[in-house]
Amino acid sequence: MTRHLSLNNNTLTGGISPNIDNLNLAEQIFLGDNSLSGELPATIGIRRPNNWRFFSVHNNKLTGPIREGMKLRNTYMLDLSKNGFYGTIPSDLTMENYSTLRLLYLDHNLLQGQIPQSLMQMKKLKGLFLNNNVFTGGVPYNIIDEQKLNLLTLRVQNNQLTQPIAPSICELDVNGGQYELVELGVDCSICNECSLCMRKCY
Repeated sequence: MTRHLSLNNNTLTGGISPNIDNLNLAEQIFLGDNSLSGELPATIGIRRPNNWRFFSVHNNKLTGPIREGMKLRNTYMLDLSKNGFYGTIPSDLTMENYSTLRLLYLDHNLLQGQIPQSLMQMKKLKGLFLNNNVFTGGVPYNIIDEQKLNLLTLRVQNNQLTQPIAPSICELDVNGGQYELVELGVDCSICNECSLCMRKCY
């Protein structure tokens, strides 16, 4: 029984087979650094509970929307970065459906719309990478107390955000001695005198 599928950097082409969902008992699926194309299979997570802890399709040629319904409830890391995914972040990417998620990589795609408030309320999330897309608006700032204790890295630079970063986010600066945010990547135009990002702007 396959527990670990690692096909990173294998010059793979074509689409991802819908049969990948048959590996529902696998814990790690790595398909990064290939030339895979097409959309993510609609079968992922639909027919049965899925045990994937790590799922990465990093740096391929995948496209299409990131659809709702995957609900990878046991996932620690979801890496869809450096592809051509477009549309908005799925509305079911929430604490309820991704209760163990620690690392979310959606950077370097064509995602748009506003950053959902639900992402900033995922209690166990440590790294949130949304940079290099076309998100608009701002970064939701009503971070819950549990999230303050876990979030380490937040990257939103190189989007089309216009609202200044809220002071409540800047106050998560680990250098301030209260919480743990060690990296905040934002565009200088929305930095708003935040100590974490100003070091990179001036």
